[in-house]
Amino acid sequence: MTLPAGQSKMRRAAADLALAERPAMGERWRRVRDLLSARRLDAVLVSDPYDVRYLSGFTGDDTYLIIGHEAGLICTDSRYWAQVADEVTGLELVRTERLLEDTLAAVAAHWGKGVVLGFQGTHLSYATYRRLRRLHSGGLRTVGDAVTALRQVKDGAEVARIRRAAQLTDAALQAVVEAGLVGRSERDVAWQIERELHERGAQGLAFPSIVASGAWGALPHATPRDRPIERNELVVIDTGATFDGYRSDITRTLATGELDEELRHVYEVVLRAQQAGLAAVRGGVDGKAVDAAARTVITEAGYGDYFGHGTGHGVGLEIHELPRLGRLRGDPLAAGMVVTVEPGIYLEGRGGVRIEDTVLVTNDGCEILTAFPKELRVVA
Repeated sequence: MTLPAGQSKMRRAAADLALAERPAMGERWRRVRDLLSARRLDAVLVSDPYDVRYLSGFTGDDTYLIIGHEAGLICTDSRYWAQVADEVTGLELVRTERLLEDTLAAVAAHWGKGVVLGFQGTHLSYATYRRLRRLHSGGLRTVGDAVTALRQVKDGAEVARIRRAAQLTDAALQAVVEAGLVGRSERDVAWQIERELHERGAQGLAFPSIVASGAWGALPHATPRDRPIERNELVVIDTGATFDGYRSDITRTLATGELDEELRHVYEVVLRAQQAGLAAVRGGVDGKAVDAAARTVITEAGYGDYFGHGTGHGVGLEIHELPRLGRLRGDPLAAGMVVTVEPGIYLEGRGGVRIEDTVLVTNDGCEILTAFPKELRVVA
């Protein structure tokens, strides 16, 4: 089968990025081993599939990764043995039938029955934890989200993937604008975004697209409906692409004609809030400070009660990951992190406005990766 030119080009680019990423694995493992030393652990059981991918390159699921100070194991069943051979280097494959039982048997064989084993307490279910406690004869200590937190600062290959995902999303949004909005259902617009991303070589959506028109736009996580989009209302579109596992996230609010004075004012307030939030992003700043910069603009305009969510979040292998940029929790930012800045105002029964970009944190500011224009656009 011959792939369309766009998809073929993107797949070649993904292969190049995968090769470029191999040296980075050694640095990732070094940081895990630093964590082992700091927590006085002999090894850690990595169960979160996104963390397994980050630390091994394996893209499947139902797989555990064991990282010790010297050795590493990847444990999975027969569905994935060939895939492990294709995607993973430098790890011993443990062929399992019962994943947890066989993994712990391998741990005992390699490190001894008294091994002090870390586990991802924020990921394992309580039922799995109880089985882990019953089966493992050594010490157990949760590492919380410490392994996941290692993914916060992106290397060059990761940033390149996210940048490609952002470019694909910008192109899909432009195609939607060119096709028009009025008379089309929200669901149809969402389907067009997915088709446009597929045709351009994206792996898929970063998350199910939000297309919310009129009063429905006051729901931050609205589900697209069969309702036709009407004239003279706002349309919130929140979408993103996945490119070789990494994601982008963008929201734009469009108009389909004339708006009343308050809705136009709300749009300008949100735009100013987003610009203030972007201006606050830089390495060394706490995520709460970014949230405060955006939230202050909205609060001073009298709409503080209509902005209920945080200003941003990390983006990478997951669409929502560390760090957080919120009023209640804000994590320290560092150069190389990729985050969103997405303030909004939601007026129940009337509509909503959200403007969001995916940005790369730098030491002296940020680079905006999603480039679709932000001035209020009228799309018939």
